[in-house]
Parts: sequence; C-alpha cells; structure tokens
Amino acid sequence: MHILKRQRYLKRGLRWAFVLTLASTLFWLGFTRLSYLDTVQRDGVLKAVVMNDPRHFNPQTSTFEVTFARAFANHLGVELQLHTVDSFDDMQKALRLGFADMAIGGLGIPDAPTDIYGYSRPYMEALQQVVYKRTTVRSPEDLPGLKGAVRVGGAQYRAAQTLKQEYPDLDLVPLAVNTDELIKRLAQGEFDYAVIDSNDHAFYQPFYPNLRHAFDITEPRPVGWMFRADRDTSLRDAADDFINTQEQSGQLHLVLDRYFGHLREFDYVGIRLFERHVTSRLPALLDDFQGAADQYGLDWRLLAAVGYQESHWRPRAVSPTGVRGVMMLTLRTAGDLGVTNRLNPTQSIYGGAQYLAAMHSRVPERITDPDRMWFALAAYNVGMGHLEDARRIAERLGHNPDYWIEVREVLPYLRDPDYYRFTRFGFARGDEPVIYVQNIRRYYDLLRWMFPTDGELNGASPELQPGVPGISLPPLL
Repeated sequence: MHILKRQRYLKRGLRWAFVLTLASTLFWLGFTRLSYLDTVQRDGVLKAVVMNDPRHFNPQTSTFEVTFARAFANHLGVELQLHTVDSFDDMQKALRLGFADMAIGGLGIPDAPTDIYGYSRPYMEALQQVVYKRTTVRSPEDLPGLKGAVRVGGAQYRAAQTLKQEYPDLDLVPLAVNTDELIKRLAQGEFDYAVIDSNDHAFYQPFYPNLRHAFDITEPRPVGWMFRADRDTSLRDAADDFINTQEQSGQLHLVLDRYFGHLREFDYVGIRLFERHVTSRLPALLDDFQGAADQYGLDWRLLAAVGYQESHWRPRAVSPTGVRGVMMLTLRTAGDLGVTNRLNPTQSIYGGAQYLAAMHSRVPERITDPDRMWFALAAYNVGMGHLEDARRIAERLGHNPDYWIEVREVLPYLRDPDYYRFTRFGFARGDEPVIYVQNIRRYYDLLRWMFPTDGELNGASPELQPGVPGISLPPLL
C-alpha cells in the first residue's frame, strides 16, 4: 500500500518536473530568441536584391546604390551579397520568399504602408515624369492618341495609374522589365512616351539625348530601401539609424554628389556633337589613347575624355594662350615631359597621360578615388599649386580639403582678391577647373557606355569578387 502511494507521488513529481523544465526552457528561449538583425550579424551576410540596369548595378564599377548598401553592410560588420533581377515583381518575390534581406535601387516609398513590405527612412528624393522622343508632349492633354509605357511596380507605376484615372483614354502599356529595357524600347520608337523616375531620366539622358522631359506627374517623393514587413523591424531600424547618421554627418551628400553631381546640367547640342566626333575623330587617335593609358595605368576612356575636353580631339588645336595639340600642353610642360612636337598626336597623348598620372601621384594618398582623380584633373587644368591653395582655403573655412565636393565650392574664390592675396600662388580662374572636371566626368560616362570593357560585357565584376560574393537564386515563380 505504501509502495503504491510512493509510486503515485513519484509519477506526479516527475510530471511536475517535466512541466517545470519545459516551462523554464520556453521561458529562456523567449529571452534568447535572435532578432532579424542578430541573425544577419550572426551569419555575417546581408543579402540585397537590386534591379539589373546600369544606374543601379554596374558589373564593372560600383554604383551609388551598391556603394551605399555596402557601407551599411560594413556598418553592421557583415559582407554584402548581391542578386540582380529584371523586374520589380521579381524583386518583391525575392524578399517575400526570403532570398534577400533588403531591396535597393531607387525605390519610391508609398504613401500607405503595406502588410508585406516595409521601407527605411528616405535617403534621397525623386519625382515621376513623362518623357517623350518624337511627338512633342507638354501636358497630359497631349497624350491621347499616343502610345506610352511604364515599368510595372514601384512609384512610377503608381503615378501612371493615377494619371490614367484622370485620363482613362490613355494607351499606357505596363511592362515587366527594368528601366534600361524600357528606355531602349522608347528610344527605338516602339513607344511615344514613358513614365519614369526623374533620377533615371537624369542618368540616361546623356546616353539618349533625344529623350525629352514633357511634364512632371508628382512632386518630389521619398526614396528608400525595402524590407519584409513580416519580420521584426530590427534590421530596418538599424538601416534608419545608419541613414540618419550618414545624413547628419554629411557623408550621404558626399556620396550622392560623387555619383550624380556631374549630371545636373545637360547640353543637348554638346552631347550630339560629341557623338559625331566619336565616329569621325576618335578612331584615328584610339590606338594612342589605349597605348598611353596602358603605359601609365589609366583608363583609356578617361584619358580620351580629357583629350576631348581639351581639344575636341583636334591634333592641331591651338589656343590663344599658347597651349597646343590634342592634350593642350603648355610649352614648358611639354619640355618637362620630353614632348618635342606638341602637334604630333602620339607625342601629345603620351605626354598628357604621363602628366595626368604625375598629378594623380602628387595628390595625397589618404585621398581615395574617385576624389583623388578629380583633384588630379583639376590640377591638370589649373596647376597643382593653385589646387593646393584652394584646399588650404577650404580648410580655413571649415571644409574638408580631401573631398572634391568641398574644394570645388571654394576654387572660384581664387578669383577674389580677399582670398587669393593670402595664397602662395595668387590669382587663378578657379571656376574653370570646376567646369572642366564636370565635363570630363560626363564624357567619361558616355565613353564607358559606348565602349564597355570585356568585364562589362561578360559580367565579371570587382563588386562580386571575394568579400562580396554573388548569390544564386532558384527561378522565381
């Protein structure tokens, strides 16, 4: 009898012990469950999906979107993995199915939040606009009877839907493509107009100068990163903190200017003339640009862009100040470089390449490219002495002398006696190197577009080398 009673007590005690152990385990699991951010940092990888078009993902060099996302990954102490998609729908699916932690690439933040996707705080703005190629369009009233297109998904699609509600007769075709494909089909005449992002238009306009701005559909709206809304907000909160810090420190403005600063002004006539000269003048000089660039460690397209800014690729060009040849060398500089005939295109180009490489080497090593190259180009134009004067002025005024965006603001002060009389090298037309560098950056972009390298053609990418590996996704259903 006593034995049975003890067995019942023992069983009851074991049951309670099991219950208490289970409860304790669940209790502690609740406290030790990893957040989304913790999981990303534990795995050491931040997976991002980006649209496969030249503005957002360039397989040869970094874009703003990739650079900024990589900075966020570095901030978290993890590596960035990139996967490209060709449509907004595939981008959303990659997020929804868990193949990516975030989506990047000029994504407009909608007015109303959704239960599926969440957005970071904005890091830039964009407005949605109509662009056209042939038939002049000035207002929505000009659109009926014309054939338009819009990329499915995102802010431009929402803007197009609003426009179509106001003008139901519009022939507006939705396309599940990336912006690059949309722009190409518009330029080829398949459509009369398209609804696109203003930042996309600014990026593509130098490459497609016949595409004109018609009118804006929206006011400037915020752009941010997209996340899954069904996970906790820890990763998104970290992104918000990062963007806020970058904005408050001024770093965000510097990076935006690095990629978009030279796109502010568009010269339709100048771009068309450049395209003609690529066909009529560049071929005779191409071997020299490529050979000189190889010898001095430069990109031949950058060297050619300098040559175009200097002389429009005219071997016998002469300026009123006495500079001559394709690279417009002064007599003294030519002598220092061993150039005996400045009007000889081969001597001029090799001399110019040597001089540009020398300017680049004299810029302090702590300054990284592309800023270092922009400083080198400015020195090529105005002289290293005047450039250093401008950097000292910038420092005295509280600017960072190692950032091109900061120094270019004070270079014009070299015209002002209140500033130049306190400098070592005195007066200079400091506004000229600012325009000079901006133009070269624009020509360089065009030449990179027209003459992609083997790496750009076959998809090899320093952005996806060890340290930033790519990922393979199964087909998106």
